Amino acid sequence: MVRPLKAPHILTLYRKDKMLERVNRPHLEEFFSFGNDLINETRLLVSSLWQKKAVRFELKADKTPVSEVDLRCEELVREKILARFPSHGVAGEELGTHKPDAEFVWTIDPIDGTQNLINRIPTFGTILALQHHGKPLLGWIDHPILGETLRGGPETGTFHNDKPVRITDLESPVLSPNDVIGINNPSTFEHGGHLPVLWKVLKFHPHIRMYYDVYSHSLAILGSLAAHVEYNLKVWDYAASQALVEGAGGVYKELGRDSEPGKPELYHAVFGKRRAVETIAGAILEMRNE
Repeated sequence: MVRPLKAPHILTLYRKDKMLERVNRPHLEEFFSFGNDLINETRLLVSSLWQKKAVRFELKADKTPVSEVDLRCEELVREKILARFPSHGVAGEELGTHKPDAEFVWTIDPIDGTQNLINRIPTFGTILALQHHGKPLLGWIDHPILGETLRGGPETGTFHNDKPVRITDLESPVLSPNDVIGINNPSTFEHGGHLPVLWKVLKFHPHIRMYYDVYSHSLAILGSLAAHVEYNLKVWDYAASQALVEGAGGVYKELGRDSEPGKPELYHAVFGKRRAVETIAGAILEMRNE
């Protein structure tokens, strides 16, 4: 069931204090409905391949695995998008980028957490997002084996399955012993020399949980984590999470970017409850100035 959109008749998007082209309500509804149908299709595909027990995979040049599930899922998504919206761009983890400068660009990480998929750890997920001039407009995170889907964005609200999600902020900027912070594994911080950030977060707050896949993003969007800190995100990793956390009343704060010639830009961010994000971002930025 698709919830009705809570949006004005004309949706106006802003970026860097400059008004962008307007996206009218019928188009937003069409994109949202299309994305909902598409994520349902990817769930059916991934679930059917999961039943095979043994998933075929190989190692990419960076020594991370890519499976038959990743490839078939991204192929399905790209085919459906380009058939329905030929003027739109697509940026995917496995099959590259098509029309990156288009007004609307869909991003897809077919399986975030492929290693978990291969080892039958069911927290992996499919990530889909739609950007308008580079700003996340709509996002979807689906955990097909867990039966959980997050969908929505700043103008639609965010939904967990069919229930609206609203993040409750901390009562004060001071993290309590019951507040949990999520981080990614050390190897993601190591790239680009960001391990000091990991050590800073570990020392800053005693209650940390380390995750390997997009399940941590879902927990931050649902408010189970006070915030999640992750470095070296690519656009298909973060776009949906930014749209969803903002749609749930939370905050996404970019902490910086790294670029390498010929490679996708890497983003560093913290997102979740507003006061937690502000406190953690302040501690990380203070460390940089020491």
